[in-house]
Amino acid sequence: MDPAGAPPAARYQLLGPVEVRSACGERLALGTPMRVRLLAVLMSQPGAGWSIDQLVDELWQGRPPKTAAGNVKTYVWALRRALRAPGFPDPAILAGPTGYRLALDGLTVDSVAFDDLAQRGYSALRHCHWAAAQESFEAALALWRGEPFAGLPGWGVLLSVRARLQEQRSSLAEEVADLQLRAGRHHELIEPLRSQVDDDPLRERPWGQLMVALARTGRRADALATYRQLRHLLAEEVGVEPGPDIQHLHTRILRAERELLTSDPRPPERIAPRIVPRQLPAPPTLFTGRAGDLARLTTLLLGDSHSASTVVITGTGGVGKSWLALRWAHDNLHHYPDGQLHVDLGGFGTATQEASPSAVVVRSLLPALGVKPLEIPAEPAAQFALYRSLTADRRLLVLLDNARDAEQVRPLLPGSTGCGVLVTSRHTLPGLVATDGAHPLALDLPSDDEARQLLVRRLGAQRAAAQPAAVDELIRRTARLPLALSIVAARAAARPTFPLQAIADDLAASRGGLAALATDDAATDVRTVLSWSYRLLSVDAARLFRQISLHAAPDVSGAAAASLAGAPPHLIRPALDELTRANLLAELSPDRYRCHDLLRAYGEELTHTLDRPADRSAVRRRVLDHYLCVAHDAARLVDPGWQPLDPPPLRADASPPAFADHRAALAWFTIEARVLLAVVDDAVAHSFDAHAGQLAQSLTPLLSRLSQWHDLATVQAVAVTVAQRRADPRAEALAHRDLALAHIQHRRFGAAHHHLQRAMARYDQAGDRPGQASTHLHLAWLSDIEGDAGAALPHARRALALASGTDDRLGEAAALNAIGWSHARLDEHARAITYCKQALALYEEAEDRLGAANTWDSLGFAHHGLGKHQTAADCYRRALTLYSDVQDPCGRADTLVRLGDIHQTVGDHDTSVDLWRQALAILDRVGHPQAAVLSERLAAYR
Repeated sequence: MDPAGAPPAARYQLLGPVEVRSACGERLALGTPMRVRLLAVLMSQPGAGWSIDQLVDELWQGRPPKTAAGNVKTYVWALRRALRAPGFPDPAILAGPTGYRLALDGLTVDSVAFDDLAQRGYSALRHCHWAAAQESFEAALALWRGEPFAGLPGWGVLLSVRARLQEQRSSLAEEVADLQLRAGRHHELIEPLRSQVDDDPLRERPWGQLMVALARTGRRADALATYRQLRHLLAEEVGVEPGPDIQHLHTRILRAERELLTSDPRPPERIAPRIVPRQLPAPPTLFTGRAGDLARLTTLLLGDSHSASTVVITGTGGVGKSWLALRWAHDNLHHYPDGQLHVDLGGFGTATQEASPSAVVVRSLLPALGVKPLEIPAEPAAQFALYRSLTADRRLLVLLDNARDAEQVRPLLPGSTGCGVLVTSRHTLPGLVATDGAHPLALDLPSDDEARQLLVRRLGAQRAAAQPAAVDELIRRTARLPLALSIVAARAAARPTFPLQAIADDLAASRGGLAALATDDAATDVRTVLSWSYRLLSVDAARLFRQISLHAAPDVSGAAAASLAGAPPHLIRPALDELTRANLLAELSPDRYRCHDLLRAYGEELTHTLDRPADRSAVRRRVLDHYLCVAHDAARLVDPGWQPLDPPPLRADASPPAFADHRAALAWFTIEARVLLAVVDDAVAHSFDAHAGQLAQSLTPLLSRLSQWHDLATVQAVAVTVAQRRADPRAEALAHRDLALAHIQHRRFGAAHHHLQRAMARYDQAGDRPGQASTHLHLAWLSDIEGDAGAALPHARRALALASGTDDRLGEAAALNAIGWSHARLDEHARAITYCKQALALYEEAEDRLGAANTWDSLGFAHHGLGKHQTAADCYRRALTLYSDVQDPCGRADTLVRLGDIHQTVGDHDTSVDLWRQALAILDRVGHPQAAVLSERLAAYR
C-alpha cells in the first residue's frame, strides 16, 4: 500500500504472453489457457462490454460446447478469484447490462501505454523535438516482450488487434531509425536494419533507411547492391517494382548527392510513409459457418502465383454476401499491408443512389489514398488513371460492395494484380468474369446447422435447446436466408417470454411481398418475414417506416425523419426507437439512422400500395423544405454575403436544427454533405426542380468553404439543367456563375470564361443588376488569377457602378475591395488604400467578418507596396485573426504568405520561412495548386 492507503496498480500485459503483475512485479497465476484467452479478449479492448454470446464466439470460433455459456461464467468467476490477490485492487472484471468488461485505468494495460507513448512521440516529432520523440518511441518499444498474445491461437479479435499492434510497432521502429540517422548514428544502425528487412522484407521504408546508412558510412556500392536486392525480391514475391520514393533515393545515391551522404541538423532524408487506408466496416458479429466459402476465397485470392486478383461474390439479396466478404477481409488483413478500401456502390438501393464510378473515385477512393480535393483531375478518365497509378505498386484489399453491373465496377479495379478485389452483387457480372479475369463465387443459402448456429447465438443455447422443433420450423419458414433469420431472431430475442412455436406459427400464417425476392416456393419468400415484422409495428412507427423509405439516402437524421413525418422531433422519437428495436432501422450514432436497402425497397412497395400519390408527394416536399431551410441557414452563417434568389420555405412541419454559429453550421454540413447531394438528385428525379435549384444555390458557400470543387461542379451542372427546364434566366445565370467558380479553382480558365459569359447573358436578359455586378466581380477575379490586373480593374469598376445603383451595400464593399486590390496590383498603392478603406467600413457596418478579412489582406498588400512594413504587418495580422474566426483556411494561407514576404523584405528570414511553412501546411492539407509554388520558394531558403 502507498502512504495514502491506495492499493498498488496492477499491470496487465499483452505485448508478449498475457500476464498480470503487481506493482512490485509479482506474476499472478491465471489458470487454464481458456481463462487466459478470455482475459486476453477483455484486455484487447479495455472498458468495452462483451456479451456472453460474443465471448463464446471468441473462445470457440463457432463450435461451442452445449455448456459454453456456463463455462464463460465459470472462467470469469475463476479469473476474479485469481485477481483477488493480496495487495491487488478489487477485481477489474465487472458485469453489466452489455455483458462483461475490464474496468481499468487505461494506462495499466501495456498496449494502451504503448499507444499513449507513441502519440507523445509523434506530437514531439511534429514540433521538431527530436530527443523527446526518440525517448517516447523507445519507451513504447521497450514495453514489448514478444508477439502480442503470444501462445494464444490467432483468430477473431485477437488476430485483428495483433495485426494492428505489430504494424504500429514496425512504424515506430522506423521512426527511431530515422531519428538515429539524423543524429549521425548510421554505423550502429546497419545490423539492426538488416535484421528488420529480413523479418519483414516487403516494407520498403527500412530498406531505404539501410541504403542511407550504408551510403553515409562510405559503402555506396553496398547501398546500391541493397537496392538491387530489394528490386529482385519485389519482382519475385509480388511482381512489382520498388516504389517511386525508393527509386528516387537510388538515383540520389548514384549521383552521390552530398546532402544525402552527410547528416546535418535538418530532419533525415527518409521515405515518407504512405497513407494506409483502413476503411473496412466492423466484422459482422453474428457471422457463423461458411467455412467452405471462406476457404474458397483464400484459395482464389491467396492460393498461388496464378490466384485471381478479383472475386465476384454473387447471390440473392440478404444471403450474406457482404458478411462473408467482411469476415474474410478481417481475417486476412495481414496479407494486405498497404490497407483496405471499402465502397458501397448502391447498385440495389433506390435508383438515384447508385454510385457512379467517377463519384466513387472522387469522393472515396482518391481521398483515402491521400489525394487532396484540388489534386483530383476534372475528367473521369484522368481520375481513373490516377487511381490506377496510386494502386499500381501497392498490396491493397478493395471491397466493392453492392455492385449493379460490370460497367460500374471496371473503372474501380486497381492498377496492380498484387491487390485483392472483392465484389459483391446480386448479379453474376458475366462481363467482368469474361473480360477482366474475375472469378465468380456463387453464395448459396447456409446449411441447416449454420442457420441453427445463427439463431442459437442470438436466442441463447438454453432457450433454443428447450424448443428444438420450433427452431427447426423457424429455419424452414425463413428459408435459411440470413437476413430473414436475423429479423426473426431479433423479434424472438425482444420477446423472451414468447414460445418460439408461437412465433413460428405466426410466421406460417403471414404472407407479404418483396418482388425482388419473390419465388415459387413460399418458404423462400422473404416478404413473409418483412411484412410480419412490419405488421407488429404501431400505427405511427409503420407510417414512419414507409415515409423513411422515400428519403433520398440510406442515412437520415432525427430532424429529417421528423420532417418526413410532419411532426416535431420529440413526438417521433418513440417511433424511431420502435423501428430500431425491430431492426428495421439501425442507429449509427446518436440521432442518426440507416435503413437497409432491402427494407427501403419493401417500404417503397408499401407506401405505393397504402399511401396516396398526393401523400407521398407531400412527404417528399416536407423533407425537401427541411433541407432547404437548414442548408439556407447554414449558408448564411458561413458566408454572410451570400444572397439567395428566393427565401426558403417557412413551414411548421419542417424541423431544422438551430446553429449556434458558423462553426456548428460547418460541422452539420460535414456530416450531411453526401445526403444533400443525393437530395438534389432525388428532387430532380421526382420533378421538384425548384427545390433542386434552390438547394444547389445553398450548397455553393458550404462546398466552397470545404474546397469540395468537384461536388460543386456536379451540383451546379444539375442546377443549370433544371433552371433551363424551368425557363428561369436568373437561376440559370446563378448556376453558370457558381459552375464557373468550380472551374476557376480547377484552373480551367476557358470553361470559367464560358460559364461567366453565359451567366452575364442571362442576367442581362433578366435585367438583374446585382447578378451582373457579381458576375463582373468573378470576371475581375478570373482576370487577376490569369495575371492581367489591367483587365480586372474595368470589371471591378463596373461591379461598383451596378451595386451602387441597387443599394447593395455588401456588393459595393466587394467591388470597392476588388478595385483597391487591382490598383495595388498595378502599383497604384495610395489609390488602393482609399478604396479598401471604404470597403472595410461597409463590411464592418454589416458585421461581415469574411469580407473584412479579405479587405484587411488587401490593405496589407497596398501598405507593403508603399514600404510601410509595420502597418502592412498589422493589417495582415487583423486578416489572420478574422480568417481563423470564420474558418477560411485558404484565405489564411494567402495572408501568411504575404506576411512572410514582409519579413523577408526587412531581412527577418527565419520568421518569413516559418510563416511560409505554416501556409504550406494549410495548402497541402486542402490540396491547393499553390502548394507546389510555395514549396519551391521554401526550397531556395534551405
